[in-house]
Amino acid sequence: MNKSIKRALIIIPSIALAGVFATGAVMADGKDCKRGNGHDGKGQMGMGHKGGKKGGMMMHRMADKLDLTDAQQDAIKDIMQIQHQGGSGQHQAMAAALAELAQLKAGSDAYIAKARAIGAKQGEAMVQRLISKAGLEQQIQALLTPEQLEMYQELHAEMAEHRSERIQKHNKKHSD
Repeated sequence: MNKSIKRALIIIPSIALAGVFATGAVMADGKDCKRGNGHDGKGQMGMGHKGGKKGGMMMHRMADKLDLTDAQQDAIKDIMQIQHQGGSGQHQAMAAALAELAQLKAGSDAYIAKARAIGAKQGEAMVQRLISKAGLEQQIQALLTPEQLEMYQELHAEMAEHRSERIQKHNKKHSD
């Protein structure tokens, strides 16, 4: 097997696991809700689609560009809160699984088996997030007027193009 493929098979899951663990740790300590990262200080999500400052700013920018009414903004906020609440159990379960992994000796058969199980769970969780995101998009689009929907689709395409360019730039920078 190609050396860079082997390296990627080790590095990518490790980074993903570290990211999930860090997210779980931050969520578990309860401090994030007091820092203004998309939360109102009472554990409630702001307008941010990911709950972070960047997601909140993106949502507000889209609300301005689409000229959303207050009712539309409130409806979208409600949809996003429901989405966020559904995902918090997954974060807690993943944090618990990663805590169990941390107790095992790195490289042992038990560690590898647990890491594979976590990877499989993460894969299924990703599928569920993508399906959930598609449902979220449908619900948001249903709230928009035809003019807003056209602008939303243009903005969405621009963001996808920008994201693709960032990924290509990142991959080029980190390829051997």
